Amino acid sequence: MFKQLSAVFVAAGLLIAASSAQAVFIGDDAGNIHNHNVSTNTSVNLGNTGVGPMFDIALNPLTDRLYGVTVNQPLNQPVTYDFHEINTTTGVATTIGNHSGFINGLTFDSSGVLYGVGLDFLYTINLATGAAATIGTTGYNSSGDIAFDSSGNLFMSATLDATTDQLINLDVATGVGSLIGEIGYASVFGLNFFQNVLYGFTLGGETISINTATGAGAFINNNGLRSNGADGAGMSTVPEPSVIALMGLGLLGMGIASVRRKAA
Repeated sequence: MFKQLSAVFVAAGLLIAASSAQAVFIGDDAGNIHNHNVSTNTSVNLGNTGVGPMFDIALNPLTDRLYGVTVNQPLNQPVTYDFHEINTTTGVATTIGNHSGFINGLTFDSSGVLYGVGLDFLYTINLATGAAATIGTTGYNSSGDIAFDSSGNLFMSATLDATTDQLINLDVATGVGSLIGEIGYASVFGLNFFQNVLYGFTLGGETISINTATGAGAFINNNGLRSNGADGAGMSTVPEPSVIALMGLGLLGMGIASVRRKAA
């Protein structure tokens, strides 16, 4: 009996331990895609996109499919702004289409709508074609990323000067931005929420946490990655705490039921 119950508690414990992994995809300035664990500050290089560095990436919360945008300027050819899907196992990108304007920040809302920012414009992006529809102007110059919190508030890192970016709150309906405050770090090209904490990833290889009430950034560690963009919380591999709790209770129930059957 005790061995069976011990096995159940060990299994539940492993599930709970798995929930602590804060996984995020990071695209670097050399075109590589990394799976980075914020908790342990370790990364796995999944591979190169094959189309150059992503200006940002975004993970669809409904499908766990990863998308990214690039700027492409062939010799003696006009600039194209391309939209890709990225293989989360190999890092290889497949081009879907393009849009007419510069975009350097991407994120999905909880319903699977993809938003983008570039310069001072906020867009929605068609996943099937890559076409961008303008929502409005933000009033601030995008530094390189946007992210939704669990309440549907949209935040953007904006360029102030060479020493610091700013944190901006964006109105999703109009695009209008409201200044929250200075982050204290420059080139915050990646943003990602995990368990209600906003993390920032800089071109200088820093991981920071950002206070969404004041905008202030706090240093966590050097991750060694020159981030061009970041997104995702390991949604396909890291269960939500409520799911873990239910699974643990289910395992416990199965263990007790087994003990009862044997006792009978």
